Amino acid sequence: MAVSKSFGDLVNELRTNKHMGLRELGRAVSISAMHISNLEKGKSMPSPELVEKLAEALDGDLDDLLYLANLIDPAVVDVIQGNHQSVPSFLRSAKNLTPEQWKKLQEQAERMADDNEKGQ
Repeated sequence: MAVSKSFGDLVNELRTNKHMGLRELGRAVSISAMHISNLEKGKSMPSPELVEKLAEALDGDLDDLLYLANLIDPAVVDVIQGNHQSVPSFLRSAKNLTPEQWKKLQEQAERMADDNEKGQ
């Protein structure tokens, strides 16, 4: 996630790249064009649910948008709360991993999740 712009800048960029007007995007996510404009100008910040709608409408990366909006995906919160102490403890123990180590860890977790889905 190498994003160095604001949430509003990214929404504006994605909207412009899709050749969408403020009203068109507003209709797509069920809010006013003025609200879109305020988001892009940084005058207001979205809810996690709105960020999800914007990511879908704009074909944007949900994690990048949530990060820039200083939000956490509700699905991530569910994982953390569902595992009580183990997730925060795990994250503290993994805080000094290199990007390469994080990538390997993610790949391993994905393999384990695939195995669970296959019933192995």
